[in-house]
Amino acid sequence: MHVNGAPVYAYIALATETFRCGMAPQAWFYAHIDKEDADVTGASTAPETCPRSSVELLALLEHAPDGIFIADSEGCYTFVNEAGCRMLGFSREEMTGKTMVDLLTADDVERLRKAKALMSRGTTHVAEWSLRRKDGSWLAVEMSAKILPDGQWHSIVRDISARRVNESEREALLQQAKVIRDSQRLHRAVFDLLPVGVWIADRTGRIVDNNPAGERIWCGARYVPVEEFEQYKGWWLESGKPIAAEEWALARALQKGETSIGELIRIQCFDGTFKTIINSAAPLRDEQGEVCGAIVVNEDITALVDAQEKLRANEHLLRTVFELLPVGLWIADRKGTITLTNPAGDRIWQGTRYVGPERFGEYKGWWLDTGEALKPEDWGIARAIRSGQTSRSELLRIQCFDGSFKTVINWAAPIRTEKGDVIGAIAVNEDITFLQHTQEQLRAAVRDREDILAVVTHDLRNPIAAILATAATIDKVTRNPLHAEVTTRELTDALRTTALRMSGLVEDLLAVTMIQHGRPMLKLEPVAPTELAIKAAEAARALLEETDLTLEVRAGADLPVLKVDVERILRVLANLLDNARKYTPRPGRILMCADSVSGGIRFSVANSGEPLPAEQLEAMFQRFWQAASVDRSGAGLGLAICRSIVEAHGGSIWAEPAQGERVRICFVLPRSGSTILEADQRPQTPIP
Repeated sequence: MHVNGAPVYAYIALATETFRCGMAPQAWFYAHIDKEDADVTGASTAPETCPRSSVELLALLEHAPDGIFIADSEGCYTFVNEAGCRMLGFSREEMTGKTMVDLLTADDVERLRKAKALMSRGTTHVAEWSLRRKDGSWLAVEMSAKILPDGQWHSIVRDISARRVNESEREALLQQAKVIRDSQRLHRAVFDLLPVGVWIADRTGRIVDNNPAGERIWCGARYVPVEEFEQYKGWWLESGKPIAAEEWALARALQKGETSIGELIRIQCFDGTFKTIINSAAPLRDEQGEVCGAIVVNEDITALVDAQEKLRANEHLLRTVFELLPVGLWIADRKGTITLTNPAGDRIWQGTRYVGPERFGEYKGWWLDTGEALKPEDWGIARAIRSGQTSRSELLRIQCFDGSFKTVINWAAPIRTEKGDVIGAIAVNEDITFLQHTQEQLRAAVRDREDILAVVTHDLRNPIAAILATAATIDKVTRNPLHAEVTTRELTDALRTTALRMSGLVEDLLAVTMIQHGRPMLKLEPVAPTELAIKAAEAARALLEETDLTLEVRAGADLPVLKVDVERILRVLANLLDNARKYTPRPGRILMCADSVSGGIRFSVANSGEPLPAEQLEAMFQRFWQAASVDRSGAGLGLAICRSIVEAHGGSIWAEPAQGERVRICFVLPRSGSTILEADQRPQTPIP
């Protein structure tokens, strides 16, 4: 700092000498008034440009804009001007006697010691310091200090707090600018690396920025306004309708301020290829909320869509195969619950139960070789889920949900993940009922032939003997009518009765033989099920009138028409009603019903009485079987004939227990148009 070209320290030195003599600054200045060019420092180096007036020098020191601090060799302040006192908030009296250490931070005390060592060698110390103010706050200052030869400290102090604030603000602004630049670089890097296409447009729709992914998707770019958006070719994926220029999401965002998210679009790229994208767009707004541009995001999902189409095609193919397979298929989840079945499986069982292993008891089945009933845990699917077991070619006899019986071959296997964990199971049933019956019929053919010979030799022997005996009696009566014990009429009646009995036996044997030849023996014609029931009831009513039995018929009038051999089905009903008449305790009741089921029309005949043992329910359809303790006048072929006739029509017959009844015999005939079905077409359901 200079005054009139001379360092301020020279002027400060003028006052310093007086202070050492005990003279006040004002007295010193007055003592030197008019002493021009006096060497007040006693030194030959006093500046020639020193003020000629001590008053002027005092004013210069007191009113200097910077603080002037003078301390003795011990560091105690002996003089501080008004600017210095104002900086720190002390009065001159408060400042006099304070030491430098009183105004410094603890960290700066050591720094002061190092600075003193340097200044003792004659150097000027210029640095920034923090001084404690009277209110305890800290003031940032720039200090220019020097130690004179006599050990006094002279320092000029300038308040740089405002500069510090400006520097802090500048540094903050520079740091903020750096953050912005770094953020911009980061955003640009992210922008360029995004796998989706991003397009930014101005208010006219012209693209002003885009990333590489966007150009890869479209195989180029068009920097055109909204009016020329027809250069972009696209179609709505769902409807296939072309997208007009104003319908693009970017156009709607600019013109209507509309935000579009997740629009599925089929596009034609600029190289002529086609892709499928997810298109989204949103408007960009200025501070006033006005639309000033828009952003568009494209995601290429062509590979995903193509994969989904292939998957759907494969699923459709598998579903078609699944539904066309002639064997029944069932799929279960990891818990064993049946979740899916095909139509063939539903036909086999005549329905489906979508249940888990704990309810597999709803599926009724028996091992074909032992006749032992299957428990819920014995079914193939249950074993596949429980222990990962694969079952092959298990022969089972099942009871369908409509009550009919079938024979099936059962397979089951677990469904596993790549790691081998069981996540489900699949079961396959093949209906071999027709084949099983055919094999049984072939095996029984020899037995039937032997049985028929036995019947002929046994049952026809007695009627023939009776005829011969009657003929001999007639001859005797004819020769000596006066001594005859019976009349000729009685003999002819007995002869007729015996002949009718023989004729009935021959008819039964002939029926069995004819039915074994199958379909060519049937004369099919349409008939209403109700009509069959009524005709059978009317034919049986004459015999029932002689007994204490009542016959009730229940048949709906709107049942579908059947196409059957009417005479043979009437014979089935007649046999069932005749059996019921024979085996119903008097007084009693017989109930004949006809109703519609999923497999066709079901007829049933039930009679009152004590229930039959379970083992007799299946055995009663065997040839020559007769119940115990009853009239055994017949040959035991009635129910066997019924079974053969029903099965020749493609139906099934069985006996089942019924509440309050001795037994209920049911048979199902397919509806008109599906008579005599092949084995894999007969109505049937799933087994686990």
